[in-house]
Amino acid sequence: MFTAISNLLKEGEMLYINIVKTGENLTVTVLPRSGEVKDPAADCLIPLNLKGSPEELDAGFVEAISKPVQQSTALLRNMSAYEKSAEKAAQESKAEKDRQETMNKQIKDAEALEKAGKLKEALAVYSKILESDKNNQKIRLKVNSLKAKTMGCLDMFSTNPQTTSNTEEGDNLDDTEEED
Repeated sequence: MFTAISNLLKEGEMLYINIVKTGENLTVTVLPRSGEVKDPAADCLIPLNLKGSPEELDAGFVEAISKPVQQSTALLRNMSAYEKSAEKAAQESKAEKDRQETMNKQIKDAEALEKAGKLKEALAVYSKILESDKNNQKIRLKVNSLKAKTMGCLDMFSTNPQTTSNTEEGDNLDDTEEED
């Protein structure tokens, strides 16, 4: 009997079994539990109650509890998996929020440096931001603009055509005017 019950459970799952004798019969209450589930909804599972003589329970106990225990433990596993994924999503969301806050502080610092005329320092901060957020086009434009201002030349290999708008007079690379 215990081998069959063991096969119904996975690591960490519990099966509470209570037996009450009333006359010649036994009432057996079976309730699966998981220590990993924190959701109070797990407490809403109703125990399975079996009544019969000891001989009847010997003959059909495992068969009678197998399907209900499998269904209940599957539900508890799903609840546990959901809680873990929700917790992971919350942690990742917090990490992203922290990353965004750090980046916003760096942008403010770079803007302050730029306003103070410290263009090379501002360029260094914007470049650092761009390393952590390679797809940020606004920062890429800032970096290219500051490179042009601080180096007095153009980055001819820039992927952003707007950086060519700071060319010296008579040095236009093409005949079209570009918008800022």
